Amino acid sequence: MSSQRKSGTSAAATAAALVGQAVALHQSGQLGEAEALYRQALAAQPRQPDALHLLGMIACQTGRLKEAADLIGQAVAAKRDVPDYHANLAYTLQALGRSAEAERAARNALRLRRPFPEAANTLGNALNAQGKAAEAADAYRAALRARPDYAEAEGNLGIVLRSLGHSAEAEPLLRHALSANPALTEAHAALGLALLDLGRADEGEAALRAALARRPDHAVAVLALAGSLQRRCGDAGPAYRRYLTLVPADAEGWNAHGLALQASDQIAPAADAFARALRLDPKMAEAMTNLGTIHRLQGQAMASADLQRRALDLRPGYAAAHTNLALALQDLGDEAGAEQEFTRALDGDPVQALARFNRAILRLRQGRLTEGWEDYTVRFDSGRLKPRRPFNIPEWEGGHLAGRRLLLWAEQGLGDELMFGALLPEALARFPGAIVECEPRLVPLFQRSFPGTTVRTPTRRPTDADCHLPFGSLPRLLWKIAPVPPPPAGWLKPDPERVAAWRSRLDALGPGLRVGIAWTSQRITTERRQSYTKLEEWASLLRLPGLHAVSLQYDGREEEIAAIESRLGVRIHRWHDLDQITDLEGTAALMANLDLAVTVASSAGEMAAALGTPVWRLGRRDWTQLGTAVRPWFPSMRCIHPDGGDGIGDAIPKVSQMLGRLLQGDL
Repeated sequence: MSSQRKSGTSAAATAAALVGQAVALHQSGQLGEAEALYRQALAAQPRQPDALHLLGMIACQTGRLKEAADLIGQAVAAKRDVPDYHANLAYTLQALGRSAEAERAARNALRLRRPFPEAANTLGNALNAQGKAAEAADAYRAALRARPDYAEAEGNLGIVLRSLGHSAEAEPLLRHALSANPALTEAHAALGLALLDLGRADEGEAALRAALARRPDHAVAVLALAGSLQRRCGDAGPAYRRYLTLVPADAEGWNAHGLALQASDQIAPAADAFARALRLDPKMAEAMTNLGTIHRLQGQAMASADLQRRALDLRPGYAAAHTNLALALQDLGDEAGAEQEFTRALDGDPVQALARFNRAILRLRQGRLTEGWEDYTVRFDSGRLKPRRPFNIPEWEGGHLAGRRLLLWAEQGLGDELMFGALLPEALARFPGAIVECEPRLVPLFQRSFPGTTVRTPTRRPTDADCHLPFGSLPRLLWKIAPVPPPPAGWLKPDPERVAAWRSRLDALGPGLRVGIAWTSQRITTERRQSYTKLEEWASLLRLPGLHAVSLQYDGREEEIAAIESRLGVRIHRWHDLDQITDLEGTAALMANLDLAVTVASSAGEMAAALGTPVWRLGRRDWTQLGTAVRPWFPSMRCIHPDGGDGIGDAIPKVSQMLGRLLQGDL
């Protein structure tokens, strides 16, 4: 044997011995000592494949991924028939984001050994990263066939199935994987997303929070949590801020944050968020139309219209921008242009419920009842009103009932319930035997008003009716042509005994006019703010001699009232044993004894008018007037509008003059 050959054999033996010593240290976690021995082995035999491979694994374990890929790649080059080399090279390449190379290495490992669950799992990861989700699912399934208890592969399969839209199939896989290995952060996040997909928001948000507890910087989980909170009308602001701290350059994230801020009536911050989205992506039509909407809410209709047109230049036919342009044109007084834009929105997206709902409001305000009520049928889908109640019986479309029993049910808030309720006398005469379901506080009043009718609170699954109809659909059946026949004045009947009791209390105030007042709302948004006033604006009315002001402000406003009483030296009457929110019977009895009620757009005014009490309603012309000078729902109501562009409060001096003449007997 030559000396050169003896030397090579000796070097190989030395290297093998050093590798053997290093492996024991490696397995016991002594990585530094093991790495030194692997390097000594390579000094003795530079292409020793096991030393290269295992030194690469230490580099991988300590986060030196590029070095790891280079070392394991050298091991593969030195000895190509070892499946573990290929599998670990695939894992390292995938960790580096080199998915196409990782796919080739994983397939090489599987050609050399099959089944090989770890290599199949890595292959799935590489395929999924390249957008080959269906192929990735097959790879994960192969890994699980070889190793049914492989929690990581099961979690990965659940993740990819959810991404393919199979959330119901993904959920049990993800739960099972997490029961075996709760540390699978991505599986927690995917479970949360799957549960949100399945409409189980509480569980989904809990799973997302579990993912974030393990990895607070998981941007996908934070964004999904924010979106869920926003859909549920929760406070999504903190979650969006957290997400945008993690991903500050995400234009879509800023746009979504702006929508959440707008929903919580934070108008100026919403404008800033939409503007930030546009700086990041100047061609983002969604952010442009949303910023335009904010400008309209801020009273800048011209600027809003300009942004909507720019959004349409970016995306011709964009239904939301057509809708928002229509609203801006409406504010500018161009009703013909507004209707044209609503119609264009529907041409681009026939199911654009918001455009059709707003077109309904426009047409009804113009008195075009047949077209308007037809459009109004989409109100529940528009996102502007409370959602439709679910029923186990069909909605009645009109025509002959043919022996079927009809259930009429109240929708929206108390004011709408009383407004649409004005049609109940005619409806019950036309549809004998109909059942009425209403707000629980109104049940006694409705029972007294409609003797012989079954009146009750809402039921979940009615068994005594064959079809149903919401109150807001009654005008489509009964009020098709203007002018509409007015309903009976005072159709709502208060309790006679309580009316008598309140008569005594009000008589004790002495001679003069007993005038109820309601000046604001419990729910004020930027869009609704112009419809309301502050009590201080009512000073000229409150100072009128011979006027007894009675508060119909159901939300109390004690501090505001006390401040005005002190400043003006007047008395606004209220009785602390009457809760105008919960006790509508008592409130109705009080209202029935008033000489007049002066209110803004408020459920207090609707109830007083339903009782037949004279009401002066302060506000701008709106759709509920149905193109007339009055509100046909309430024969005892008079509409008083501010002049020109004046605010609602500017109509109060006009009312004070009218009341002064009334007190003098001139009106």
